[in-house]
Amino acid sequence: MKIIFKILGTLSMFLCFSCNTSTSLQQYFVDHQGDEDFIAVDVPSSLLDKEKMTLNAEEKEALESIKKVNFLALPLTEKKKERYEAESNAINTILSAEKYETLMKFGSNGTNVVLKYTGDEDDIDEVIVFATDKKKGLALVRILGDNMRPEKMAQLARSVEKGKIDLEAFRKIGESIDINID
Repeated sequence: MKIIFKILGTLSMFLCFSCNTSTSLQQYFVDHQGDEDFIAVDVPSSLLDKEKMTLNAEEKEALESIKKVNFLALPLTEKKKERYEAESNAINTILSAEKYETLMKFGSNGTNVVLKYTGDEDDIDEVIVFATDKKKGLALVRILGDNMRPEKMAQLARSVEKGKIDLEAFRKIGESIDINID
C-alpha cells in the first residue's frame, strides 16, 4: 500500500511540475472578454465586404487568409492607471514567450507598438499587435488566419493605406476608444 501512495505522490508531483501555468494569449482574451473595464470585439473576416473592394489576386488571397480578428482595449482613465500598468506587464510577459517572434517595434510621443507573430516565417498562424499609449490606454489585436504570408500581408497593409479596403467597422471600434485608424 505504501508503494502505491509513493507512486501516486510521485506522479502527482510530476504532473504539477510539468503543467504550464503561464497564461496564453488566447486565455488572456477569454479572461478579459466580460471585463467591464475592457472593450472586446471579435471581428470575423466576413464583416469586410469583399465584393465592393477592387483588389488584385494577391490582395484577395491575403484577405482570404485572414479568418478572424480579436480586438481588446483598455481605455486609460485616472482610476485605471494601476490596472493599465498591471495589464501592460501581463501582456508583455505573455508576448515574451519563445513562440512569439517579433516582426517590428516602433513608437513615439508616449505610444509604443510591437508586432509579433506565431508560425513559420512563410506560413504565419497569427499576427499580434500590442499598442500602449500613456494617455489613451492599451490595445491588443490578434489576427488569426491560415497560410498568411508576410509579403502578402505587407501588400494588404499597403492596400489599406491606399483606401482599397473599407475599414469602417474598425474605425468605429477605434473611435469608441479615441484611436485614429486612417
